[in-house]
Amino acid sequence: MGAMRAVAIGAASGLLTLGLVRGSVHHTSDKTGTHTVRAPGGGRLQGQRVAYALQSSLGRVTARTLDGLLTLPMELSLLVDGVPQPLPLSRLEPLASRYGLGASAVIEFGGMAVVAVVEFHLDTPTDALIVELSLPDTASLGTHTVALRLDLPSEGRVAFVSGIGEISDSAQVSGKILVIDGDPHPVGVVSASGPLGVQAHSEEEGPPFHLAVSSPPLTEGERGRATDLRVTIGATGAAIWKSLYNLGAMPTARVAGVVTGAHERARVFGLDGDGAPQVRALLAIDGRFDLEVPRTVVQWYAALDTARTSAPVAFLPGTTYDLRLDVSPGGELRVRIIDGDTNLPLTARLLVHGIDGTLDPSFGPDYRASGAGPIIDSLRGEVATPLPAGRYRVAATKGLEWSIDAKVVDIVGGRGVSVDLFPRHVVPTPGVIGCDLHVHARPSFDTPVSAEDRVLSLVSAGIDFAVPTEHNIVGDYVPALETLHLEGEMLTVPGVEITTYSPRLGHFGLFPYPRGTTVPRYRHSNINQVFNDAHRGDPNRILQVNHPRLPKGIGYFELFGFKPNAPNPPRNMRTDFDSIEVYNGYDLPFPARIDAVLRDYYALLNQGHHYVATGSSDSHRIQYQWAGYPRTLVSVGPEADAGGPFDPLKVVAQLKKGHAVVTSGPIIELTANGAGPGDEVSLPLGAELNAHVLVRAAPWVDVTSIEVIVGGRVMKTIDVPSRPTQLGLEIGTREEAFARTIRFVGEVAIPITETNTWFLILARGTRRLDDVLPFMPIPPLGLTNPIWITRSGTTGDKGAVDQNP
Repeated sequence: MGAMRAVAIGAASGLLTLGLVRGSVHHTSDKTGTHTVRAPGGGRLQGQRVAYALQSSLGRVTARTLDGLLTLPMELSLLVDGVPQPLPLSRLEPLASRYGLGASAVIEFGGMAVVAVVEFHLDTPTDALIVELSLPDTASLGTHTVALRLDLPSEGRVAFVSGIGEISDSAQVSGKILVIDGDPHPVGVVSASGPLGVQAHSEEEGPPFHLAVSSPPLTEGERGRATDLRVTIGATGAAIWKSLYNLGAMPTARVAGVVTGAHERARVFGLDGDGAPQVRALLAIDGRFDLEVPRTVVQWYAALDTARTSAPVAFLPGTTYDLRLDVSPGGELRVRIIDGDTNLPLTARLLVHGIDGTLDPSFGPDYRASGAGPIIDSLRGEVATPLPAGRYRVAATKGLEWSIDAKVVDIVGGRGVSVDLFPRHVVPTPGVIGCDLHVHARPSFDTPVSAEDRVLSLVSAGIDFAVPTEHNIVGDYVPALETLHLEGEMLTVPGVEITTYSPRLGHFGLFPYPRGTTVPRYRHSNINQVFNDAHRGDPNRILQVNHPRLPKGIGYFELFGFKPNAPNPPRNMRTDFDSIEVYNGYDLPFPARIDAVLRDYYALLNQGHHYVATGSSDSHRIQYQWAGYPRTLVSVGPEADAGGPFDPLKVVAQLKKGHAVVTSGPIIELTANGAGPGDEVSLPLGAELNAHVLVRAAPWVDVTSIEVIVGGRVMKTIDVPSRPTQLGLEIGTREEAFARTIRFVGEVAIPITETNTWFLILARGTRRLDDVLPFMPIPPLGLTNPIWITRSGTTGDKGAVDQNP
């Protein structure tokens, strides 16, 4: 490796002589007044309004406006295969071809080294700093990727990503442009190479937070490819957009206008034809604006706060007359959510959706249960909130077992509207506890959700049992339940998510785990130490493999190279865990990823492992990744419905036996010869097996097929007629409502062989849930845990099963 690095350094020196001019100090100026100054170890690039100071040895860039109103420290680094690494720059030298500075960098990929050139120069029309990373030959990358990364603070300002909208302190998104709003100087980042990757992170709840912006990665391909980041500081919130679109080589047209009805500074938003926010500009106090935007930005509205927005207006860039937007005050919405059967107030989630041209409201940031975008989690069913004038569908949901009642309301300025909503529990689940076994709140480092808000979101979703699996910290929901007086609404046990790094070994849920004790080793450890620590203590504890195929060095199966078509797991992969999270909230929009984990699960069952399949939300937010979707339904018996205290450890014990069903919509009941999921059935040789299958779903959940899985293969598919989404008041008796939720019921012949095997039932729907639940693009899916079949008189290993039924 040392020799390889020496060769790389020699090549770097050659690159320097080709593109850079050596000298101790270099000072030039062009007719625009732009200056380039170089000094040992650093440099300075100065434009008409902004100066950029570079410290190459530390990868630091400091931008200062010449009016002295903004100083912005930034750190430049690399993303190598998605992992941050320092940028190992050589000494900066003036560029021969243009005003700027350049250096070489040797990038190491374990057993190889690649030489890159990094250039810094100023775009004089926009005062933007352009940082460009180039490789003479990207074929040397092989399967690796390299990108530039820029870290910068938000300093409490709003961050906006085109195509996404405003982001908070735990976002991971992609978009063409990032703007950090500020007064008087906003900051913008763009790349001429393609969309940016944007990550937001905070060590404390809420702002300020830090942003990491990455360029499109370089991959193996044509010779001489480059990637870049372009940073500019605007004179105003409107002017910066013209600079950013010019830097990104995106054609624009003019939109000018005024916001009326306000005595304070408003914001103007521009959306594309799909409704995705593309532009956000903070206006001057007079409300006038003049923007240059792409012609694809065709819908506009103005906002003061969550209750003061204008009606949306269709307006094409390039139109000669002014765009006028009015933010005069709206009215008040008052809602009561009531259990349609008991007539008692119900803790539930309120959804407010703009219709007939009205935009969805935003009641707050995406981590507050009291208001996250168009969602409010209503403690004991009472909501009163201001709302912009317009027409809305107001709906109440309590989760997968409940109907959604909804009504349309018209909000008029200065008036109030009162609405009563009556959701009903229409999917009966006697003796069953709905669980979310993997969910996050503070003190996890990557979520700003408070424990109280998390508990409220879980109860609003109809979750009966939850485990606070915080990263390397024991979580406890009992104080939050007591604070909210919801002790009788949800059971809990303390838990932890073992989040390993240095090296990365995977993420593992562990519960119940005693409060106030040291968590298993998660750093500078190995898989044997992690598992040994996890097993030490309570033998009834559950050790779960979380999101085993999650990419970017997180999934256990991915990291250890597990292959479902291999006869056995890799020798260095520990298999003494209890459950596998086959359905994780991050995978909800990606059915192919879920199916990949199911293939892993089936392969392990065929090898004789009796692992429990679970589903959990892994929720880190309120508005996105809803808590309780997916969930695990655990059968615990009639005692759960008796109305008295119930021991949460009994839920854990029943789960460990596999008496569970996983779902994001369809709810399956399965029995065969008196056995249910997790049980074993012994059959004489020659005997056949019939299973009783009942599939239910709430009126707003789609179910279109049922699959019989035997030994990992789909042996039979039953088509189920799709039903249209149904919202509104459920009429009739409870028994009539129950009957309407049945999508399939019958005896199903299970095709099995004369050898040991297992089977389970899986149900799917094709229509996604985001036609009802905002930000939830989920094709519904439910599956049971397996029933194990042993044949009387068989010999050999009773654990292994026939893989070719």
